[in-house]
Amino acid sequence: MSSKNALSNLIELTSNVADAFTTALYQTDMETGTLKLRAHLTLSSHLDTGAEIPIDENSLPGKAALLQKPITEDFSIKDIPEMIWYTHDEDIKGLMVVPVVRKDLEGVLLVDSKENYSFTPKLEKLILGFADQMAWYLSLENKNPNWIDGEPPDFQPMMKWCRFLAESPHRKALSERFLNVPRTLIHSDATAVVWMENDGVGRVTHSKGWGQSLKSLTIESGTGLCGTCLDRGQPVLIRNTMNRTEVVFDENEELKTFRSLMVAPIISEKRMLGMVVCGTKQPDGLRQRELDKLTLMTAFAQSVLSGSESRRSPEYILKTYKNIPEADSGFLPVHLKSFEAEIINRDSPVAVISINIANINVLFPDQDSQELEALLDQMALHLSERISTLKLISKWMNSGLVLLLIGITEEEAYEREQTLQEELSELDISIAGEAVAVEFDYGLASFPTDGNDLKILIETSWAQASQTKEKAHG
Repeated sequence: MSSKNALSNLIELTSNVADAFTTALYQTDMETGTLKLRAHLTLSSHLDTGAEIPIDENSLPGKAALLQKPITEDFSIKDIPEMIWYTHDEDIKGLMVVPVVRKDLEGVLLVDSKENYSFTPKLEKLILGFADQMAWYLSLENKNPNWIDGEPPDFQPMMKWCRFLAESPHRKALSERFLNVPRTLIHSDATAVVWMENDGVGRVTHSKGWGQSLKSLTIESGTGLCGTCLDRGQPVLIRNTMNRTEVVFDENEELKTFRSLMVAPIISEKRMLGMVVCGTKQPDGLRQRELDKLTLMTAFAQSVLSGSESRRSPEYILKTYKNIPEADSGFLPVHLKSFEAEIINRDSPVAVISINIANINVLFPDQDSQELEALLDQMALHLSERISTLKLISKWMNSGLVLLLIGITEEEAYEREQTLQEELSELDISIAGEAVAVEFDYGLASFPTDGNDLKILIETSWAQASQTKEKAHG
């Protein structure tokens, strides 16, 4: 499709997922230092389509462009500022303005709503992803001005393949598809897909054409072509190895000599997820053109993984803990201990929220009932689909859940506790087909304020949740 149609489609998609009143893409005009409307979809009859918004701090779009940082506003607690993109006042409840950046500032994406005051973290991530795709189209236009009314000859098959990558149902399928990139797009004699593990070491999970199994090799910082990519977080290309034996993955590898090599990273929010490596037997078999194509493919892979990461359910521990001796420090499962090593030992922010069913004895006289099990599973599924920072949900003594949240401060944890209460209040619960009112008590513990290991944090949060709310929160 042409760039014009592609941007219109992205605007429509953004508007639909955000339930927007107006979705508008403004393009940068560096000669005048302003933003000009490029594409939009609105329910307003007052959108000023001819407005030129200065790139300065006097308006929210101009400020987002100037600082190149997203701005999100909730007008439930503040006055609505002047919205210079409208010719008349509109009763806007929420607003998100995102800078559209490739290498340079390409423009600003504006999304406002009359339905919602706030944008959820999941929705913000989706809008940022759409803005990234818009930036790609706008930057390509700058290189190929005539593309507005047409498209590069090989663009259609390239985008078709990228969409095929984006439709991968899981990481394994994505890896397999990278191994089978059409030779009409990238002529490669050998391909490998690397995924990073929690310890910062990479492993080759899928490969072909290298002349040996690569699964025993590790990818570490500073070692070989992959190590360079890992350090820089940038694509790396060696057009001609000059018959030198280049270390690609690991110093223990025994690869045939490849005359041309390249690697492109898969990065999400500055975190290295993995990389894709290609090699050819011919010198100059891989050039900047091929590296650009591979980088575009890995960018699509990143957006897929980011989306699935925001949607995926946290890990469940289906085992319930009963009659645990006070002195028994070994009750935590091995993989929960690994969370502790991963998070707390690295001083990462972490919070534990316990949810206790306060009226459990009334609702479930038999605490081993299947109805109680079903309720806990329903609660866990409901929360896992709505709280993006959840890492793990554990059932606790058949009377509630323990939630592990990572990457949030203590202040953010209190806000998240309120969100949990709101989410559970909206959950329709029935027992034997009859609607019932379930009462919940909540307890919160944060590292390092309330303890320095997960066992203490869990016990502290559960002790609070087992008390009345007045006692738990004073």
